[in-house]
Amino acid sequence: MEDYISDVIEVWPDNAQPLVIFRKVGTRWRIPPMGGVPIGLEWPAIYPMMERLGLEDDDWNDLHDSLIVMEGAAIKTMREFEPKRDKD
Repeated sequence: MEDYISDVIEVWPDNAQPLVIFRKVGTRWRIPPMGGVPIGLEWPAIYPMMERLGLEDDDWNDLHDSLIVMEGAAIKTMREFEPKRDKD
């Protein structure tokens, strides 16, 4: 197990629901036609999941905004770790 030890990350209560949803949509990324880093989430696949939560408008908008922020941070991180291409 010592090979798999990682930092413990505490999640604030306000971010718990967005994190749960974001983890569930892990396979819902829009990939460029020639492969590479995803360009964004497949929102038409995510909206039904959000709708099933039965949230009030303000809560739904807050969740949507949180997912947008997480999407941007994830794309930035994926680009950072993307294998560099040779410049021939």
